[in-house]
Amino acid sequence: RQVPESVSYSLTRERLRVLSTPPEENVRRYYADRREQQAQTVGERYGEALANYHAGSSSAALDSLTELARAYPQVPMLQSTLGQALMSAGATDAALDTFRRALSVSPRNIPLTMRYAEALLKVGDAKTAHAVLLDLFNSVAPTPAQIRFTALAASSAGDTADAAYYMSEYHISTGNLPLSVAQLEMALAVPNITAVQRSR
Repeated sequence: RQVPESVSYSLTRERLRVLSTPPEENVRRYYADRREQQAQTVGERYGEALANYHAGSSSAALDSLTELARAYPQVPMLQSTLGQALMSAGATDAALDTFRRALSVSPRNIPLTMRYAEALLKVGDAKTAHAVLLDLFNSVAPTPAQIRFTALAASSAGDTADAAYYMSEYHISTGNLPLSVAQLEMALAVPNITAVQRSR
């Protein structure tokens, strides 16, 4: 039985192609050849735009990504890549708007939320980045790398006690209990911590 591909499947296949193709094989040439042979699929348009973005040509990627994101607002991967390309092109306001709109459609999507938090840190809004990550990871168990990133956001927001607490959680997740204890002692030594922080 023939089963039609979903848009997400097609995008994921091309994303894997772009990310796994060695640089010497020139994945951009692959997409140019495909375009000359036949009309591009949605996945191939995304793949070519992603290849351009990874090659440092954000402006070359933006037209396709903008059209695709408008046509498929419910697909977080498209919105996330568009937001990243806009950030790279210096269109920070448009990028942040893209991430916010996408999260209203796909709340607490992990990759999308992480890219949004990264963008917020780049523009100096660490407090919002910290809040966005807490909202996500109060609902979803974070990976060690995500815990570490949350610690970075808390530190950038000036919340030293929380940053040390998240680093202690990171060290627990990687099995380094002595470093975890040291981070908790550091957190307890921070002046004016709240009762909740001290209890935790």
